[in-house]
Amino acid sequence: MARKPTLLRRVAALALEASRRCLPDYSHPKSPRRYTQPQLLACLVLKAYLKQTYRGIVEILQESDGLRQALDLAEDSIPRHTTLEEFASRLGGPEVIDQVIGECLKMDGRPVEELASDSTGLQSSTASSHYISRTGKKGGYYLKLSLAVACVSLLLVSFVASRGPSHDLQEAKALDWKTASRVRPSRIYKDAGYDSEWSHVFWREGCQTASFIPPFARNSAGVIKSPWRSQMARAGMPSCYGRRWHAESFISGFKRSTGDKLLGKSDNSRSVEAGLRLLAYQCRRV
Repeated sequence: MARKPTLLRRVAALALEASRRCLPDYSHPKSPRRYTQPQLLACLVLKAYLKQTYRGIVEILQESDGLRQALDLAEDSIPRHTTLEEFASRLGGPEVIDQVIGECLKMDGRPVEELASDSTGLQSSTASSHYISRTGKKGGYYLKLSLAVACVSLLLVSFVASRGPSHDLQEAKALDWKTASRVRPSRIYKDAGYDSEWSHVFWREGCQTASFIPPFARNSAGVIKSPWRSQMARAGMPSCYGRRWHAESFISGFKRSTGDKLLGKSDNSRSVEAGLRLLAYQCRRV
């Protein structure tokens, strides 16, 4: 009887298959062709999943026949750590990674009836909270992730990476457009940080999706005049609004599995690193 693939091998195989749907095998006609771009991206996903360095993941691939088989890599075709590092820098940002995440969602096949949106931050410093509190330093900048999560399945639909701190509305439009291009849920739930008339118009009138966002008055009179936001104020949030916590559950599991501190030295490298961690967690959940 054939042995059932381990979770790690399933993550590797899924990352490879989803990457093949988004990336060409080679970036140049004269590439050495020892390994493909999807294989390199899948190696980076494993690096993020196992919380390894570039050298560390290469050593693991050298010792694991099962992982090499899942990645279709021959023993003499394992990429060097410098190759993986260069490929990560060539990605240019998290856009390709977000496309691969979308392919993982398609491969899962479960319908997305409800969505929850939220944001979180990943620190760029490896210093402990105790050290920061003792030195009196402030948190400063961090990488902010705005996420759209499918309720029940807790799969990521799309994400936007930016430099925080910032108001949620700054990333809301980009996140909504990317999300609507992939799924058309019946309901979407957001917290008060996303309160805007534009968001209701986009989802309710443009996508025929019922949007629920707690409104708050922005004037001294305490009056909400815009049509959809005033309707939210009158009717209140329905009982199903509690499913917004599915986004919080995704964030909690994501940070526990892949960590909450980034090692990248630039905004671009940190956004790619965070995207790879999201993709690794997505592959684990599919």
